[in-house]
Amino acid sequence: MSAPLFLLALLAGLFTFVSPSLASNWLKTGKETSRPYGHVDYCARHASDCRSRSAASALPPARLALLSKVNVSVNRAIKPVADKKAFGRKEYWTGRTRMGDCEDYALAKRAKLMSRGFKSSQLLLTMGHNGREAHTVLVVRTRDGDFVLDNLYDDVKPVRSARMSFRKIQAPEHGGRWLKITGKTSKQP
Repeated sequence: MSAPLFLLALLAGLFTFVSPSLASNWLKTGKETSRPYGHVDYCARHASDCRSRSAASALPPARLALLSKVNVSVNRAIKPVADKKAFGRKEYWTGRTRMGDCEDYALAKRAKLMSRGFKSSQLLLTMGHNGREAHTVLVVRTRDGDFVLDNLYDDVKPVRSARMSFRKIQAPEHGGRWLKITGKTSKQP
């Protein structure tokens, strides 16, 4: 192998092992947007989850092993069933269930991570489209970037490589408000 090819191969290898903080991405937000109906109903039942909260705390490290463990355990614990079949309603959000749809998975993951020290302002319900349908995931905001916990996949993905287009996200400073997603950024929020 020639020296230039060897150096190119060496550089490519180094970039595959770059730490998350050097290749971080966060979701970039814009103006406030509409609240999903299921979230409005959820807030009526769980007002403490839908109020102002401190978003000024330092972001924690990613703790990818914990995120992965929670993602897999909840994905295995909940049977995927439409709200109409599971709860007799078109839209019903709950984090305490053995069966449900994407919002229920996201809320269950949020509860588990809060019990392990994450703050609600770092655990953001996020809606978008996965190529087939509207979809909700949990985005975990860390100092190493935003990470996606999805009920369709056991692997935890950074937002830059998630398999969906993002449309709206809970506001970190207020659990009852939603913000439009305008893109991705390498600038820490």
